[in-house]
Amino acid sequence: MMIAKTMPGALEPPERLEADVWLEQQIWGHRFLNDQTPWLLLLESLGIMAYLSKEERILTGVETPGVHERISYSLMPRVKLRSLLFKDRAIDEIADGQAVSDASMWNDWFDRHGPEGEKEFGYLRDRFTRFTSFRNAVALLRSAEVESERSRRPTSRHLAPRGADMLMADYGEKRVGSRDKDRRFFARGGELLYLMLNRSSCCEELEPLIRTRLLGSGSRWNALARVLQPPVTDDPLSFEYIGYLPLPSHSVYDVLAEDWRSLLSLPNLPDDNLPEPLMRLSGLAVVQYITRRSTEVLGTDLPIFPLDMISSDTIGVQKISKDCYRRHRDQTRAAIVKVVDEFEATPEWATALKQADPRKAAAEITNRRFAFDVPTDVADATQIPKRIKQEALEDHEQHLGRVVGFYADRIGMAVAKRGSGRWYGASDGLIEAIVLANVREPMEFETFLELLWNRYRLIIGTEIGRQEFETVNYANLKANQRLLEERLRVLGLAKRLSDDCAFVINPFWE
Repeated sequence: MMIAKTMPGALEPPERLEADVWLEQQIWGHRFLNDQTPWLLLLESLGIMAYLSKEERILTGVETPGVHERISYSLMPRVKLRSLLFKDRAIDEIADGQAVSDASMWNDWFDRHGPEGEKEFGYLRDRFTRFTSFRNAVALLRSAEVESERSRRPTSRHLAPRGADMLMADYGEKRVGSRDKDRRFFARGGELLYLMLNRSSCCEELEPLIRTRLLGSGSRWNALARVLQPPVTDDPLSFEYIGYLPLPSHSVYDVLAEDWRSLLSLPNLPDDNLPEPLMRLSGLAVVQYITRRSTEVLGTDLPIFPLDMISSDTIGVQKISKDCYRRHRDQTRAAIVKVVDEFEATPEWATALKQADPRKAAAEITNRRFAFDVPTDVADATQIPKRIKQEALEDHEQHLGRVVGFYADRIGMAVAKRGSGRWYGASDGLIEAIVLANVREPMEFETFLELLWNRYRLIIGTEIGRQEFETVNYANLKANQRLLEERLRVLGLAKRLSDDCAFVINPFWE
């Protein structure tokens, strides 16, 4: 059964996407989950692009106005590569052992993989004449793992994306040899990130940059990954349809795509240095999208993000930042409640309650509106909206409701201290990513602060801070502004000229 289009301006879902209550999906899409980190969001998105790169276009734009994209794709599991990198510890043991010849080391390693060991991995001896060279190659590629500190199954461990041959599917293994597309870590967030880029106003300009700078085969890292893989590839994992992104256009889509375009256009930024700022700015776009969609549904002002530079001199900034963080968390829940309240206030609902069998009539329109099967223990039709809210909020609390805080933390936009809670701050990595994406020619520092406000609704200094928060301590805002300038200077991203005017600079722009 197709889910009805219910939010103003939303597109019809291309397929039936499973959900106990189809409610938060109408607001934000299907789906963002807190188990999918910003790194995995980026990797899933690039995997889709790598598959589509075989076609004429990676980003097709919206081919039919008003119609959701229908895209299927496949991802490579790269079983042998993952085995070498994330499972095999015999390589180091043998290389550091007492064997006196390469032949004996190769034979010992093949033997440890059973009777078919040489048949399975013999291609590696043809490519590495010395076993120690093979060990060094594996060790080097292992160093490219993202989030290596997190304990994940081998089939959910990934490499930083420096070429298409380094991109892998994410899957579970219920039994040896089987592959389960369980969607735990590639949870469709990357599909939504792809759709945002695809619907942006600059997708045509972005297309060739993605193809050449992210999916090309020239990277030395990509070449090494290709050398370690067998000549015959694994069967890919196929995905028949893409996730659901409700709105055909949005300001966040454009900001995201412009940030990608700016980063990929930097002539002097090495390709190896691209993935991390892309990850941070993609995560920032998700934070912006979720919070903005909440305010759009609620009809309130756009969200604002006071960034604390973290000092005893910025306590006032910390306070307003905590207040905003709590408000953003509460607004996603309030948006869900409002959707149900508006549904309950419709003439259609009132008519259903007047039917001879009000529960049956109410259950039918509830199923059409939210794909929700009313439980048998709800006998009174007037209690159905309450149950919808309960079910939707319980799921929200476990997943999407945690994404803003989780993503803010992972991209370096949040600070958490025991006993003090969490609030918005900024790591050096996030600051650098924002500068690289937004500064070309030297930019006056005050102009840079204004850009942060206009583009991302970030508040750091005195002018915007006092405009938005009349009661905030001016000295705290001034100190916050000064601390950002100092951090930029230490990072090599700012300099103060003789006339006492500070400029933000991008060292990777000609």
